[in-house]
Amino acid sequence: MFRYLWRHKSFSLALIAAFIIGVYLQPVAAWSGLAVLLFLRLTKVHSLLLIFNLTDRAALKHVRTLATKRAHMIAPDEYGNVSEETWDKHLNTFIKKTLLPEFQRRKIDHLLAKDSKWYATRLRTRINRIIDRHQPAEPAIEFDNTMTGREFELYCREILHDAGWQAALTPGSGDQGADIIAEKEGRRVVIQCKFYNGTVGNKAVQEAYAAAAFQDAPYAVVVTNSVFTKSAHQLAHKNGVLLMHHTDLPRLELIVSSGAGSL
Repeated sequence: MFRYLWRHKSFSLALIAAFIIGVYLQPVAAWSGLAVLLFLRLTKVHSLLLIFNLTDRAALKHVRTLATKRAHMIAPDEYGNVSEETWDKHLNTFIKKTLLPEFQRRKIDHLLAKDSKWYATRLRTRINRIIDRHQPAEPAIEFDNTMTGREFELYCREILHDAGWQAALTPGSGDQGADIIAEKEGRRVVIQCKFYNGTVGNKAVQEAYAAAAFQDAPYAVVVTNSVFTKSAHQLAHKNGVLLMHHTDLPRLELIVSSGAGSL
């Protein structure tokens, strides 16, 4: 105990000063406070609280990037399946490369070594909560499976408006494939909306790419209520076109700010 207090002299001096003042003003409270502080400092409870605090601070610092990564990694695949396995692996890498060095610097990394799986699960949960708390709220617009293609475009435009974008529908002719042109903080995005019952293929990707070039927009997006074919994903990746489900539209700013969908 005394070795710990000697290593943390500033904490020890502050503790002594607070204790002396407390004894003079309220002895029982002072002794109780001293007991609690020493318990927190000299047991792993303090280290555990410090681990969680450092995790929250790092997640807040990188929340935009983390939110963008999560939006991509847990999006439905071309068959409509959603898996969090890739996202969990990414968070484990974030913990290892971003958090662990700070834990080592604070000499609290030994706790993780004792039960690494438990700590990894707890830290992933805390990071996800930080992302949920700070990402854009979902719009209060109801989705209707019976809507027409034009109604779907209007629906997407309203989602963008709620997220702070200036979004306008194109006339429908002479737009070279663009359905919505959205702008926010100097970013200009061309969006093609596909309301499908089946899968969305390469043609939509090609049209969005051509529309962005025609509109002098650095970002091209295809948004759908459905899923994309494997070849559409491959072509979009090759040409820098962003493929999105309509539920991801509120996070469009986070996604394009990471460079996704940039031609």
